[in-house]
Amino acid sequence: MFKSFPYDRWSETVTDFWTWGGHNSTGTYVLTVLGIALAVSALVGWVVLERRSLEREAAALRASATFDAPRTTATP
Repeated sequence: MFKSFPYDRWSETVTDFWTWGGHNSTGTYVLTVLGIALAVSALVGWVVLERRSLEREAAALRASATFDAPRTTATP
């Protein structure tokens, strides 16, 4: 077995291995905000992409006369 791992310097807290600072540091907050922004933008991009795809499929179905266009009724 290799004995290269430094067990004598091992710590139980993950912040000791954090590259951009310890617990409650600015780097932690910056990366958290960037991660949330990336997740939200990916979700918005996915919704936009799926909406375009659904609109194309709906147009193709309407063109094939399989389904009629939805009727809009005027409410008094």
